[in-house]
Amino acid sequence: MADLLSRKEEKRLLAALRRAFLNDFPNPERRGCPGPDILKAIASRRLTLEEAEPFINHLAACSPCTREFSDFRKNFQRRRILRFAAIAAAVLIVVGVATWLFLRHPAGPGRLQAVTLDLTNQLILRGPEENPPNPPLQLPRANLNLTVYLPVGSEAGTYEVQVLREPGQPVWSAQAEVKLENYKATLRARADFSNLKSGLYLLAIRQKGSSWTYSPLVLK
Repeated sequence: MADLLSRKEEKRLLAALRRAFLNDFPNPERRGCPGPDILKAIASRRLTLEEAEPFINHLAACSPCTREFSDFRKNFQRRRILRFAAIAAAVLIVVGVATWLFLRHPAGPGRLQAVTLDLTNQLILRGPEENPPNPPLQLPRANLNLTVYLPVGSEAGTYEVQVLREPGQPVWSAQAEVKLENYKATLRARADFSNLKSGLYLLAIRQKGSSWTYSPLVLK
C-alpha cells in the first residue's frame, strides 16, 4: 500500500515551491496544469507520494498552480486549526460541566450532607434507661457533616460523642473540640451513618472527664 506524503517529503515539496517564486513562471494558457481538484488533494495530503509525484515538477515551474496550491494549503491548515480548536473547546466545556456537576452533586460514599442538631432547649437524659422527655432526634443514614448545638450552659473544650444501639456498645464515636459560636456551644464532626441500619439509637455526648448525657436518636 502506497504511503501518504511524509513530513519530510512535504517540506521538500514546499521548499521547491518557494524556490519557484510565485510570479517567475507564468503559464497563461495553463498547459499541463493538473486542475484545482488535484491541487486541493495534494494540499490536504489526500494523495499518496506516488500519486503526487507527477505533479511536483509542474508545480515548481508554474506560477498560477503555485499560487493556487499555496492558497489551498493555507485554507487547509486554517480549517485544521479551527477544527482542533473547536474540539479542544468542546472538551473543555464537557470537563467544566462534569466538574461543576460533581462538585454540586458528588457521587458515591464520599458525598457529605450538612445536618444540624439543636440541643439547646432539649431535656437531656443522665442515664440511657431514663424515659425520654423529648421526641427522638432524627438523622439520615448518610455521610454527614454534623453540627450539634449543645444545651445551654455547656462549656467549650474537648468532647466525646457516640451513637449507641445498646448502652456501652457504640456503633460510631468521635472526639471534637467544642467552641462558642454566636453564644452557642457548637460541636462539629464528620459522621458516616450510611452503613448503619434504620432504627432507634442513643446519641451520647460528654465533655472529656465528665458524665455522659443521652438523647434518643432515630436513623432513617
